[in-house]
Amino acid sequence: DSGSSLKIAFVDANKITQEYPKMIELNKQYQSDYGFYQQKLAEMNKELEDMVNSGASQSDIEAKQKDILTKKQQYEKLLQDEYQPKMQQVFNEMAEKIESYAQMMGYDFILTKQAFLYGNDIYDITEQLLNYLKAE
Repeated sequence: DSGSSLKIAFVDANKITQEYPKMIELNKQYQSDYGFYQQKLAEMNKELEDMVNSGASQSDIEAKQKDILTKKQQYEKLLQDEYQPKMQQVFNEMAEKIESYAQMMGYDFILTKQAFLYGNDIYDITEQLLNYLKAE
């Protein structure tokens, strides 16, 4: 029906993402794992410092530095490999729920506030959408 007007709203996508319960949980898990790996690297750096202070050879010190760098890269890859698919899964789930909400409420478009220069606040449905997502 071309005679009817479009129903458009927008949301603060950052706020939706940050306050989505499954994203909060995933971030907690990530911070915990990240902290674990940071602790391991801190221990290795302490060992390196002890080696330097005890007069270890330059080649031993360089080997330890290389070992630390290798571990750091391994830890970063482990985190990325574990959390990238989990985050994608949460984003996909959010997108499905937002689509359901839009259809249920009769919206033609729900835009992200970050994508345009100005939007009248009466069209901001961030809080309503968040309440819906949290209730699901």
